Amino acid sequence: MKTILLHLPAYRDPELIPTIQDALKKAKHPERVHFGICRQYHPDDDFDNLDEYRNDSRFHIMDVLYTEAQGLPWARAQINEKLLGDQDYILQLDSHHRFAKDWDETLISMHLGLEEQGYKPILGAYLPLYDPFNEPDGRSIEPWQQQFAAFYPHGTIFIRPGLLHGWTEMKQPPLSRFLSGHFCFARSEWAKTVRHDPDIYFSGEEINLTVRSYTHGYDLFHPHKLVVWHSTMREERAGMLKWDDDGKLGVDWSKKQDYARKKIRVLLGVEQDDNIDLTGYDLGKERTLRDYERYAGIHFKKKSVQKYTMDNGYPPNPVIENEEEWENSFMHSFYSIVNINRQDFPDRYKSILVAFDDDNGVAVHQKHILGSQLQNFMNTGHTIHYEEFFYTHKLPKRLVIWAINENGEWGHRKEHIYEN
Repeated sequence: MKTILLHLPAYRDPELIPTIQDALKKAKHPERVHFGICRQYHPDDDFDNLDEYRNDSRFHIMDVLYTEAQGLPWARAQINEKLLGDQDYILQLDSHHRFAKDWDETLISMHLGLEEQGYKPILGAYLPLYDPFNEPDGRSIEPWQQQFAAFYPHGTIFIRPGLLHGWTEMKQPPLSRFLSGHFCFARSEWAKTVRHDPDIYFSGEEINLTVRSYTHGYDLFHPHKLVVWHSTMREERAGMLKWDDDGKLGVDWSKKQDYARKKIRVLLGVEQDDNIDLTGYDLGKERTLRDYERYAGIHFKKKSVQKYTMDNGYPPNPVIENEEEWENSFMHSFYSIVNINRQDFPDRYKSILVAFDDDNGVAVHQKHILGSQLQNFMNTGHTIHYEEFFYTHKLPKRLVIWAINENGEWGHRKEHIYEN
């Protein structure tokens, strides 16, 4: 019987034990399910004790004191390099999940079906949500996928979840542009070939894994059926995530993030730095980075994207043979944080204009703060803080925040210049 290693990097997670229990309960063949667990623990916690499983040969456990933990990709690397044995498949997860009935049989069947067509597949997805406080009624009932949202200023990609459109009519998994960090199912050779870079602290993990897997010859797919659920931003872990603990210990985790992002920019050819060593974590030789860009409709150096990608059409993107025509087929992906502080806008207003202007003062993109958001801002004094991202043929040069008073006249104004 083919075996599966469940890859679980658990950082002080109350859902670890329920995840293990549900995986075993819902598997068609629990005897084939193995667990590779990097348990990053705090001595005062009592919710992630694995003693009942330590004598079970299916469990491969690495205990790491929370002060010694070094981030999510580091924990993933420990599992793949130290706990993965001769299992046939690996299911890379987080450590807070619920499972559909016969999930093991469903995933193996999907994967084998793709292999029979000549693919070298990885099934990956942003999983639909479950609520541990409202089980099972709180579960999303449609499969999700990963979608392009924007380029971050530091060069990695904001990948967001979205509905797997057309899934009810699908007979097999559709192709995907991205891999998910919290759900990948593949032959175990993938985890040994495309190793997790332990220098990545957290953000950037997914685009790193995606591009390297693709250039190593792997084909990316979304599962078209509900198989596993995922929980995020749970109240019971507030203040005890890795970056929370690092902050309490005086660890400047932002420097780790900055170095990881620089390493990813070098990997993607956006930046050159002879001091960055990618040995063991470089691109593969089966396909090129440009092959991936053409497949996904993404241009890393330009931080740009094709309309087909923005519209979330399934890859591969339409072929454009002419290189110049291909280069000109992209729009800029622009991303910015917007902060509007009450002390800068102390009066009562009818609306607040947020405009991204070009050199001539013409708005490339704009919106008005109105309604309940504006009323809450004026009544409570809470800062308006949000992410704005959009696509444009012309990059904005400045952000203008300009209030309109209750008489319809222009009032307070703030401006920020972008250094493109």
